Amino acid sequence: MKGAIFVLAVFVLEQCCGMPFTKCSTDPAHTALTVHEFNISPSPIVFPGDIHLTVNLTVNRPINALFIDVELYKHTLPNGRTPIPCLAGTSLGSCKNIDSCSILPDILSGTSSVSSDLGKQIDAIFLASLGHHASCPIQPEKVVIQNELLHLQAIPAALSVLADGDYDIMIAIKEDPTSTENVGCLEFTTSIKRAPKTGFLFG
Repeated sequence: MKGAIFVLAVFVLEQCCGMPFTKCSTDPAHTALTVHEFNISPSPIVFPGDIHLTVNLTVNRPINALFIDVELYKHTLPNGRTPIPCLAGTSLGSCKNIDSCSILPDILSGTSSVSSDLGKQIDAIFLASLGHHASCPIQPEKVVIQNELLHLQAIPAALSVLADGDYDIMIAIKEDPTSTENVGCLEFTTSIKRAPKTGFLFG
């Protein structure tokens, strides 16, 4: 479950003019989820640190099952990128068929293995924005989260594969894990950075 919080966070994570993203649905006329606005600040995202998130999306129809495919690439020089593999025992990296409905309760209750605090923050934002807790099946509705604040903890040592730098991310949602078609998809680029250590030994 280590990457599940990461997946959820990036999906609902502002720069003044908006963060560029590309819709990549395989059937745009019948998407179950339409993203209208997707913003995150600051850039780069600093761990540990605070981020502000704005999201505006529409769930167009009921979603009974929610499987997520993630492709994660780190920018490399010159003008290249390297895929980050799916880390064993986690949902972090380029992972397929993440069963979000089965792990969502653990994320939002704060009992997953990465950050109980982040899961509880996300749950509180959903509750304030929607008037109810996020759960499956997902019902049609408008989701608007405006400039909410999230506190991020340091990246755990087990996730050291996430080095500072720029990343390309593709997130696709499916209702059938065996299908090659998705019902909603988003591609974007973001940057992460670890906060410099401070204190007596570090100046």
